[in-house]
Amino acid sequence: MIGCDDFWAKEADAPLLNRNADFMNKENAEQIIERARKLVDLVEEGAGTDISVELVPDCGDEGARRIFVLDAERTFKDPKHREQMVSVLQSLWPELQDYHQGLGFLVAFLLLYLPPKDVAKVAVGLHRHYVPGYFKSAPAAYVRDARVYQKLVHKFFPDMATAIEDLTCPEAYVSKWFIGMNVHVLTFEAMMLFLEAFLEKKDTFLFQYGLALLKNVQRDLMATKDVSKVLAILRLDQSLYPNTKRAEGSDEAGSFFTRVVEDAINFDLGDANIEKLREEALEEMRLEEEKRKEREKQLGLDSDDEIVFSDEEDD
Repeated sequence: MIGCDDFWAKEADAPLLNRNADFMNKENAEQIIERARKLVDLVEEGAGTDISVELVPDCGDEGARRIFVLDAERTFKDPKHREQMVSVLQSLWPELQDYHQGLGFLVAFLLLYLPPKDVAKVAVGLHRHYVPGYFKSAPAAYVRDARVYQKLVHKFFPDMATAIEDLTCPEAYVSKWFIGMNVHVLTFEAMMLFLEAFLEKKDTFLFQYGLALLKNVQRDLMATKDVSKVLAILRLDQSLYPNTKRAEGSDEAGSFFTRVVEDAINFDLGDANIEKLREEALEEMRLEEEKRKEREKQLGLDSDDEIVFSDEEDD
């Protein structure tokens, strides 16, 4: 998109660009596009195979298409750009058969730099080989990993773990990082660094990133007991962390965000056994589900298996 002359006139005020911070502009568009093309190579290297995806004109599900159209309308101003986003999401539907709005955020971000077919390749690669199950409307795999993250916070930052748990649960804030891939959280410069590192290091990097973010907001987090403020801190809300925010000891505008990603790349998980922690989290979830079903049985309630889309969730 950014290589088209009319993009800058039509999308200058699009909410998606709030974190651009002049990382990309009309003058450097081709350079940024060339860098973004390497994301496709990285995801195929991580998958260990070429990824083939065909764009389809219709996903065959009117309810899903309605959600895709609504999310595209929230994201882009130009009808042509909206249709590109809908086209990619429809083409992912046959494989995913489900949708989380976080996937829409990622698709929109990638469409700025890549053609729709390449965006679909990256998304399918993530679904198959990096974060399987994350892009569902009720993603159990994500809930599992959010709990793994919580266990890691207890290991590395026990004081912060206790402070956060007193106010909220990880499922309430980790989705911005793990499913939405930090779109609307990081500046575009830091977003590109994040995606490059994630595609190279795979899912373990998400835990490194979440821990590095905590390290960089520790002072702010420990200074408040207000749940809304804590959640705003954890999602790096722009009112608290503007695009120009500097990292401690740096004079460079926006260095706070790149510092978080750089710290993530260098964060050592030590002897943490992610697979073992996942097994523990799954067992906890299984026991909770058993208790929930038992309560419903006692109350004479039926469980609801209907898919609920995230179309009412605004950023």
